[in-house]
Amino acid sequence: MGFRIRCPGGIVALDSLELQLASAVERYTNLQRRAETRGDSSTLLQKTLAELGTALEEVRVAQEHLIESRTRMEQMQVQLREQAEKYWQLFDAMPEAYVVSRPDSTIVEVNKAAAQLFNVSQRFLIGKTLSVFVCENRSGFLVASARAAAEAVSTEMVLKLRPRERAPLTVNARVSGDAGTLRWVLRPAVGEASPGAAM
Repeated sequence: MGFRIRCPGGIVALDSLELQLASAVERYTNLQRRAETRGDSSTLLQKTLAELGTALEEVRVAQEHLIESRTRMEQMQVQLREQAEKYWQLFDAMPEAYVVSRPDSTIVEVNKAAAQLFNVSQRFLIGKTLSVFVCENRSGFLVASARAAAEAVSTEMVLKLRPRERAPLTVNARVSGDAGTLRWVLRPAVGEASPGAAM
């Protein structure tokens, strides 16, 4: 699929634009040749052809700029994908349970250590609320989460969590973030058993 650009009439494929420009240049060349063959020396015709030639040259230059922009954009996309992959590898390799959530505690990212802590596969944690694992004072937890997001402050709290099909455990949580996301670091309290392997 060709690169796409926006124009007043909508979205046009750059490859299609290249074909249209080539066709326009060909038609212009034919018109110019016919005018010369007929010996038509009309000032208006010659002026019109000259202006048309200038316009086509401007379009050709604009086309070259678009092609250069496409190349730079493709390179940037490759770099962004590489950076995203590096971020995810580092995020997933963290030894501590790390969760990114919305202010209402809906999970948007979670690493392997957190999946082990909750005893739920990573893909099934996305979209769940962190609050469903809080088995004591859930309303207080939600209030603290909303406050951390609203005030953009770092907060520490002690939570009683119930992993799937396991006994509840006490966790020391540190949360920081802003109005859009919260970042949680969860550490089992001293004396709590380490979580088993994720299912």
